[in-house]
Amino acid sequence: MEMMGSWSAVFSLIALLLVLLAGSLLPRINAGILAIAAAYLVGFLTGTVDPAGIAKGFPDNLFLMLIGITLLFAIADKNGTLERITALFLRLARGRAALLPIIYFFLAVLLSAIGPGNIAAAALLAPSGMALAVRAGVSPLLMAILICTGANAGAFSPVAPTGIISTGLLQKIGIADPLIPLRIFGATAGLQSITALGAVLLFSDWSTLKHPVPETAHISRPINRPQWLTIFAIVTLIVLVLVFQLSVGPVAFVLVAVLWLLGADRHRASLKDLPWDAIFLLTGIAILISVLEASGGLTLLVGLIADISGPHTINAVLALLTGIASAFSSSSGVIMPAFVPMIPEIMNQTGVTDPVDLAVAICAGSHMVDVSPLSTLGALCIASAPVGAEARSVLFRKLLLWGLSMALVGAALAFLFLDRPF
Repeated sequence: MEMMGSWSAVFSLIALLLVLLAGSLLPRINAGILAIAAAYLVGFLTGTVDPAGIAKGFPDNLFLMLIGITLLFAIADKNGTLERITALFLRLARGRAALLPIIYFFLAVLLSAIGPGNIAAAALLAPSGMALAVRAGVSPLLMAILICTGANAGAFSPVAPTGIISTGLLQKIGIADPLIPLRIFGATAGLQSITALGAVLLFSDWSTLKHPVPETAHISRPINRPQWLTIFAIVTLIVLVLVFQLSVGPVAFVLVAVLWLLGADRHRASLKDLPWDAIFLLTGIAILISVLEASGGLTLLVGLIADISGPHTINAVLALLTGIASAFSSSSGVIMPAFVPMIPEIMNQTGVTDPVDLAVAICAGSHMVDVSPLSTLGALCIASAPVGAEARSVLFRKLLLWGLSMALVGAALAFLFLDRPF
C-alpha cells in the first residue's frame, strides 16, 4: 500500500510537470483542458481519487470571482468607462506611462493592508490595471507583477485576513507578543518590495519617462449615462468590499445584473469578451493540483527538497519549501497552517532563538510565489488582460516563470536577511 501511494504521488507529479511543459511549448493548446484530462487519467490509473472527488477539486469560488469581476470591467471597457479611468491615472502619472505600474503597486499595498486583503485588492485593481497597461503601452507583465506583489506586501497587516491568520497561528504555539504581527508585516512588506523593485528595473520602459505619453482620454464629450452608472457600480464594489467586507464575486454579479437592467451594456457585449481560454486554463490546472494533493505528490515534492536543509540555512530552506509548496496549494489556507506550528520544534532542533525570523521565512516564502498564474492573484491578472488568446498565453508563461522563480528569490532573500551569513 505504501509503495502504491508513493507511485501515485510520483505519477501525479509527473502529470503536472508534463501539462505545464506542454502548455509552455504548445501555446495553441489550452493547458487547462490537458490538466482536466490528466486529472481523470491520474485518478483512474492510481485509484487515489474517483471522478466525483476530482470534480470536487473544481475551484468554484475562483470561477465565480473571475466571471463576475471580468464581466463588470468588460462592461466598463465596452462603454468607454475604462478610457476615462485611463485618463485619470495618466494625469496622476503626469502622462508618463512608466509610473502607472508603480502607482498601482502602492494602491495594491494600501487596499490590501487596510482590511480586505490581497485577493480582494488584486480583484479590484487587476481589471483596470491590466487594461491601462495595454492602452498606455506599458508591459502587462510588469503591471501584473506589481499588482500581485503590492497586494502581498500589504497582506500581513494585522487587520488583513492573512495577517489575522498568521497572528492566530502564532498565538496557538504560545507566541502572543502584540508587536510580533507588526514585525512580520514590516519584514514581509520589505521583502516583497525588493522583488517589486527588481521587476521595475527589469521590465520598465524608461523611455516613457523622457517622452510623456499623450493622454488619449482628453475627451471633450461629457460622461454619458452608461459611464456614470458604471463608475457608480465600480465605486459601490470598492465600498462594499473594503467597508462591509463582502466577497468580490457575488457583489460583481449583482452589479453586472443591475447594469444590464439599466442599459449600461447594450446587447450584452461584455459576454463576448469573457476570457474563456484563461478561465479553462486556471480552473483546469486547479483541478489537477487538487489531485496532486490527494495523491501525495505535494508531500513528496516538499520531502525531496527538505533533504537539502542544514542548520545554518534554516530560513532559506523554509522559504524555499513554502514557496514551492505554495505554487500548488493555498498559501494562507494550507501552507501557513502546516508550517507555522513547526516553529517550536525547529527552534529546539536548530538552536534558533527568535521565532519571528522563522515566521517571516514561512509567510514571505509562501506568498512570493503567489504572483504565479497558478495562484488566485496571478489568475486575476491573466483573466483581466485585454489581449488575444495567444498573447494571453505568452503572458501566462512569463508570469508563471516569474512566479515560480520567486521560490528561489525568496530563499535567497531569507538567507541574506534572516539567516544573516555575513
